[in-house]
Amino acid sequence: MSNEQLKITESPRDAQQGLPFTIPVETRAAYINELMLAGFDVIDFGSFVSTKAVPQMAHSDEVLKLIDKSKSATQLLAIVGNTRGAEEACTSAQLDIIGFPYSISNTFLERNINSSIAKVDETAAAIGKICSNQQKAYRVFVSMAFGNPYGDSWNIALVKDCVEKLASSGVQTITLSDTIGLATATSIREIFETLMPLYPGIEIGLHIHTQQHNWREKIDAAWKAGCRSYDGVINGIGGCPMTGYELLGNLNTLDLLSYLEEEHIAHHLDEALIKDIAFRYGTFSNNDNHSI
Repeated sequence: MSNEQLKITESPRDAQQGLPFTIPVETRAAYINELMLAGFDVIDFGSFVSTKAVPQMAHSDEVLKLIDKSKSATQLLAIVGNTRGAEEACTSAQLDIIGFPYSISNTFLERNINSSIAKVDETAAAIGKICSNQQKAYRVFVSMAFGNPYGDSWNIALVKDCVEKLASSGVQTITLSDTIGLATATSIREIFETLMPLYPGIEIGLHIHTQQHNWREKIDAAWKAGCRSYDGVINGIGGCPMTGYELLGNLNTLDLLSYLEEEHIAHHLDEALIKDIAFRYGTFSNNDNHSI
């Protein structure tokens, strides 16, 4: 089966941001340099956000300087939470893509980036203009796209309206995010089947936090509904520390690879290297010589 322009993003940023310890700059960079050789389309390597809020992502500018892009076509993405972060991130020639954590949940916007529904569109547009001026690609993550645990309004029409606003403003890459594992195979299928025909020129991807017992049905639903862009994390660790809920692991990149192989879907990743990295780095232990 053809991969139909399959795109895979590896996210060490999402793996590391919820750890109870920080990883040295040199070690973070060394890990990403290994990932750069594995064939990922994008590596979500870090963020330019408040170091008080996310100390694990401090010194992302220093990490960038140590990443070797000379032998890889992989693009580097960083998350920003406001225009100041975008301006700082854009000073690096190493960085290819700016990511912004949009949401249809007012509660989560307040928790995550100290924003609100009333002002997030203005911020998203301003960051888009910065990216355009600095010749950086722009990717918007829509969190709580599959449900809302805080009592805020949620339905598929709201998700559609959100994507419509972003697409109309010129955003070409939109990733729907299930931040705390509310998505079901049914909701994923319904949302992608609704959106994909409406926005054929927009790359609409999937970023899910999920558990081992139900990841496959979710990926299968997304694939069969037309989604061709997926985020994963080697060994499936991580999650968002701003939700107020216990961290739920990310989609394991190794599980995603197993799905592609079972379905005979062509991909461009070096599976042997990825498995080796998974074995050697484990779950980012801070007291194991074979791990970060």
